[in-house]
Amino acid sequence: MNQIIEWKDRKKTIRELIEELKSFEDQDLIVMVTSDEGNTFNSVKLVSKGFENKDNDESVYCALHI
Repeated sequence: MNQIIEWKDRKKTIRELIEELKSFEDQDLIVMVTSDEGNTFNSVKLVSKGFENKDNDESVYCALHI
């Protein structure tokens, strides 16, 4: 049985994100992120790796800084 996952609950791997970004014809577009369904946007300033998430004891391997 297929379960429908709401988009806000989905997670993407680095590989999935790169493949999706490669599909854009204009590769010089600025990457923007939103956490409120498109009401506000922020540009990605930095990509980093190797953090410990102290809130839930999970490792974060890729972080987009806005």
